[in-house]
Amino acid sequence: MNALLNFFTSIYTDRQLLFQFAKNDFKARYAGSMFGVFWGFINPVITVLTYWFVFGLAFDSRSTDGRPYIVTLLSGIVAWFYFSDVLGSATNVYNEYSYLVKKVVFNIRILPTVKLISNLYIHVFFICISIIITSLNGFYPTWQILQLFYYWFCLAVFLTGLTWITSSIQPFLPDINQFIAVTLQALMWGTPVLWTIDRFAAHPTILFILKLNPLYYIVQGYRSALLSDGWFWQHGTLTAYFWLFTLSLLLLGSKLFARLKPHFADIL
Repeated sequence: MNALLNFFTSIYTDRQLLFQFAKNDFKARYAGSMFGVFWGFINPVITVLTYWFVFGLAFDSRSTDGRPYIVTLLSGIVAWFYFSDVLGSATNVYNEYSYLVKKVVFNIRILPTVKLISNLYIHVFFICISIIITSLNGFYPTWQILQLFYYWFCLAVFLTGLTWITSSIQPFLPDINQFIAVTLQALMWGTPVLWTIDRFAAHPTILFILKLNPLYYIVQGYRSALLSDGWFWQHGTLTAYFWLFTLSLLLLGSKLFARLKPHFADIL
């Protein structure tokens, strides 16, 4: 527990360094390409348009309440893009910043947080696009949209614990990158990103299993915030489960990092 408290203290103490690292990380990701950071914004847009064309137009998909598919898609996929981008990049963060791992004075525990912040640029852009498109379809923002701050915080804490685990293992087990790629493919279809949960309203057992996925809480939360479908405190049991799972993940990630950190310099 002390390690967690020290981590959050160091985040606040080194906040200027952290934001500078995140800014440089975002720029470096697209350095050398002709269009630079433009690719970071255009890739998710093309992906959304592809899904919308296939499921929204070709298959004429709609939720049972009749919402246009583009509204359902955007309100769910905005959280998924951020999750998958951060998980993929933060897992490799110690290899990417190996020159810092060998510096005793640098707190490398905050490096996964650099990826959390650097991916925020595209995430905020995508949220703005989602608000514009949902508004054009008649779903105007209400006070409930402020819940996006809460659900982003949920996602950030969840990703912190998860990436402490994956990034700590990656130097010793490089195959974890392939495992994550395969898992993300399966997880995307098992999370209400491209579809809505109301399709399983008549199947309580399936609903229960789907809700065991912590991403269910976050994706549904983003959708509720963007489409004004209710407040998070109306889902007390689900909220309690999510935070119990996330805090357990955070403690596990913290212990695993502390155990493996002394060996990073030898591997990297």
